[in-house]
Amino acid sequence: MEHLQPLDATRFVVVDVETTGGTQGGRHNIIELAFVVVEDGVITQRHSSLVNPLENIPEFITTMTGISNDMVADAPLIHDAIAPLRNELLQPNTVFVAHNVGFDWKAVHQALQSLDGDVWDPPLLCTCKLSRRISNGLARHDLASVCEYYRVENAARHRALGDAEATAHVLVDMIQRAREEHQAETLVDLQTLQYVPRSPNAKELQARALMEPKLRDVPDVPGVYYFLNHQRKIIYVGKARNLQRRVRSYFTHSATMGRKVGRLVRNVRDVQWETTETELGALLLESHEIKRLLPRFNSAGRRYRSLPFIRITNEEFPRIDVVHDIDGSGADHYGPFRTEYLALRLVDMMRQANNIRTCEGPLKPRADFRPCFQYHIKRCAAPCALLQSKDEYQAGVLQARQYLTHAEQGALTTLAAQMEEFAERLDFERAAMLRDAIREIQRATLHRHDRPLAVSDMNVVLLVATGDQHRTIEMFAMRNGRLRLQHVVGAATRAERLRSLLEPVVTQRAISAPFTQVEVDQLRIITSWLHHNHREAVVVDVVEGDVDGAVRAIAEAMQQLREVDVKRNDDEVPQASEYSQIPTTDFL
Repeated sequence: MEHLQPLDATRFVVVDVETTGGTQGGRHNIIELAFVVVEDGVITQRHSSLVNPLENIPEFITTMTGISNDMVADAPLIHDAIAPLRNELLQPNTVFVAHNVGFDWKAVHQALQSLDGDVWDPPLLCTCKLSRRISNGLARHDLASVCEYYRVENAARHRALGDAEATAHVLVDMIQRAREEHQAETLVDLQTLQYVPRSPNAKELQARALMEPKLRDVPDVPGVYYFLNHQRKIIYVGKARNLQRRVRSYFTHSATMGRKVGRLVRNVRDVQWETTETELGALLLESHEIKRLLPRFNSAGRRYRSLPFIRITNEEFPRIDVVHDIDGSGADHYGPFRTEYLALRLVDMMRQANNIRTCEGPLKPRADFRPCFQYHIKRCAAPCALLQSKDEYQAGVLQARQYLTHAEQGALTTLAAQMEEFAERLDFERAAMLRDAIREIQRATLHRHDRPLAVSDMNVVLLVATGDQHRTIEMFAMRNGRLRLQHVVGAATRAERLRSLLEPVVTQRAISAPFTQVEVDQLRIITSWLHHNHREAVVVDVVEGDVDGAVRAIAEAMQQLREVDVKRNDDEVPQASEYSQIPTTDFL
């Protein structure tokens, strides 16, 4: 495999094994084997199997894992259990990943030898070693500590599938961090990060000494920083929740860096910054500045990303498909989704569940029309041949729309029920895939109150407390999914001032023009940030033209947010979970 291949083109097979223990350096017989496949940031496959080790399982292993001799008595032997993993590892562009890759690969290597004799050496990646280099401030790097650091739940610790899934989710977050903070673009970049030296070289020490006086003035607030070279040219733009901490991390002896970051540091001679009130404001500004300045070391983020949306067309017999832009046709769009893979899966589920047509273009039904193959396999009721009325078809479209937007009848409830059904059948792979679909809908559609929104229905105001705690709040007002107002106000701002700010947004007529690349980029940033930081924001729904209602609801939400921040300030120990106690104001 070409290690210089992009990370997006790499398949990560994340493996975990439970064994009989054994002595240090000795043989460990596998009693459970699991792997998950990660492609483009999404888990696409899962597999788990108990294994009969042909020996007794020590009591302490049973106590730790819950796996007993009785459980493995009828399980397959290792040469059968290892075959599915072998097939996955033989696929092109595949990397073997584990949290302690030395232990897991040794056990798997021994098993593969029992199957094949000679064993090839796939590229290896260790999330424990990777964590030691990029998880800033983390003292311990066992799987439990790393999961807590990256906010990944592991409900089945010391079971192979539970640990493999947790490691996979951690890996996805690590890859994102490696891209943002270490400019990792290829597999070799990621592998190199595992072994970067823990102390800087002479040139880096010299660069740090030159920069030290300039770092003292960097403020400890959110914002965007600009690194300049000796020619006073901006070579890198980054964002930070805390500028002082982030910028200084490049120039401290404790910093660990990959090859690209080391090269960046050696070229830096000055730093400039622009403060923002919130991290979300910093994210929006960073994206704009990277695309405006095209800095040399910002290889990622220089171009607008093509993002998938689910579209329900606006026509007599609507279609449901995946598109990469938001046109002005009046169609409903949902997203953006992280990957086209998940969007296509959801579309296929919506089509099949409601007999939605897959043919292109407008439909002109007539009695002598010959139905296509989709009708014969019962995936379409053939409205083209008048075998289904327009009203019946529209009812199916309504159900499909509710699949995404309705709490009780929609995708979240339906997928949850299907997930439980597959789990009861012990079909854990499909159950886990459905769980991922639930998470993706929640992530992509400003999910609140179990009521995801179409982009055109995103008439909301996000309220985010600034670093000034209970004194100021940053408002982000969205009209039909487009960011139309970003403004900092005092938490005790009078209603008249709120009215003057909000009236132009709330009374603005719906915009029918296609989304610009900038607007799609802003939508991506806001929905992604809100998904990961929903406890740090209050989301207020607004109704077109109802300025009084918007002002009243926002003033009430600001009061609630201020009360929480006052409590945080008094306690002197901020608890992010307190934001979850604020009810979202909803007056639709």
